[in-house]
Amino acid sequence: RIFEQVDKVMASRKVDAIDINSGAMARVGMDALVVAGALEARGVETVPHLTTRDQNIIGLQAALLGAWTVGGVRNILAITGDPPSVVDYPEASGVYEVDSVGLVKVLSRLNQGTDWAGKTLGGATNFAIGVALNPMADDLDNEIARFHAKVEAGARFAMTQPLFDPEPWRAFLKKLGNKPPIPILIGVWPLNSYKQALRLNNEVPGIVIPEPLLKSMERAGATARDCGFQVARQMLAWARTELAGAYLIPPFKRYEEVLEIL
Repeated sequence: RIFEQVDKVMASRKVDAIDINSGAMARVGMDALVVAGALEARGVETVPHLTTRDQNIIGLQAALLGAWTVGGVRNILAITGDPPSVVDYPEASGVYEVDSVGLVKVLSRLNQGTDWAGKTLGGATNFAIGVALNPMADDLDNEIARFHAKVEAGARFAMTQPLFDPEPWRAFLKKLGNKPPIPILIGVWPLNSYKQALRLNNEVPGIVIPEPLLKSMERAGATARDCGFQVARQMLAWARTELAGAYLIPPFKRYEEVLEIL
């Protein structure tokens, strides 16, 4: 089913790549690198996420080398990952030998043909290394410091948390210095209902939905989806003029619905 939906989206020629998360909110799902490899075999470019939560340095490098050599994966979003205690697995242990900055360094070394221990490999990868960026972080100074550390470590692009209003990004950019050092893609999440918007705002870390939008969707009632999708279209149009682009998050994993936004 997922491949059929992806094929339909890619056939529109309006989408460049498929973003694949990895255990968001520490929930169990298919391995992002495995899914990415299967899609790459179908001719679909992918951006799988890789977290430092589930594997040590050796495992991370093995997964990356396999993804590059066998899976044909060329892009990676390096993230630390939500701790297991967030939702279903309070007894599970996160590995976290390195954080996202460390994972970028791992990727950069593989791109130079060496492993984490400094040993020369049989060849070099050439991953396009992506990182996460949260313009709505509680501590913006720390977020900016970490962003610069990721760039210095070798990040080539960044993807933000979903945004529903340009102003938080503009305020963040001003604090950053008005010109990001690498291309930025903003997250665009088409909202299906007031109930969904309220849940995301109250329960999902890093997502902040403006109060005026929440009120508009509440007033809209049965037509709240139209309101949510219109905001998504506006955010995408804005991203095309002020940023490198955007990535869309399909409502309830119904991938074909992103075509309504494009």
